[in-house]
Amino acid sequence: MAGEEERGAARKAQIFEAAATVFARQGYHGARMDDIVKQSGLSKGALYWYFKSKDELATGLVHQILTAESQAMDTLMADPRPAAERLEEMVRNFAAELTRNPDKARLALELLALAHAIPDIRSCFSSHHEYYISRIGELLGEVRGSGTQDGGPQAHRTEAAALAVASVVDGLVLRWTLAQTPFDLEDRLWEAVDIIVRELRS
Repeated sequence: MAGEEERGAARKAQIFEAAATVFARQGYHGARMDDIVKQSGLSKGALYWYFKSKDELATGLVHQILTAESQAMDTLMADPRPAAERLEEMVRNFAAELTRNPDKARLALELLALAHAIPDIRSCFSSHHEYYISRIGELLGEVRGSGTQDGGPQAHRTEAAALAVASVVDGLVLRWTLAQTPFDLEDRLWEAVDIIVRELRS
């Protein structure tokens, strides 16, 4: 039974990787299940055994991507290093990964655009965004030496800063994805986030 589960998980991962490539390069609406079959190297029957439709496959892909991001964030939160170092590493690693693989940014835009039409995708992105902001808030609370749990003006300020960081990341990545003149996403993104961090400390 364990062997079957492992094979099933490996097949799903293979399908998700293929779907991510096809959706990023052709767009979700321009992609066909046959394109994903070809990219994956699996049979059509194997693809439809796991996913009955393109919507179902996209929903599974969103869950897979966001689960991996949450696990990476949990690992970062458990790191004993100072919060400021962890926050900078998170921002720089995120930007560096997109720079190495620009398809990831294009894929994110494609999947986000499906949120208004597929409720499960919308719910998944919404829950993940709230989780992401809360974790950034914890890091920023450590940076300034106070948490967000006790309430009050300082906690509200930290929460607002966390929302600002998330908004800066989303906005600058979108600008980088669409920019006609390339720029260094890693340095530019950390510079913008660091302004928020320094303001919070003042």
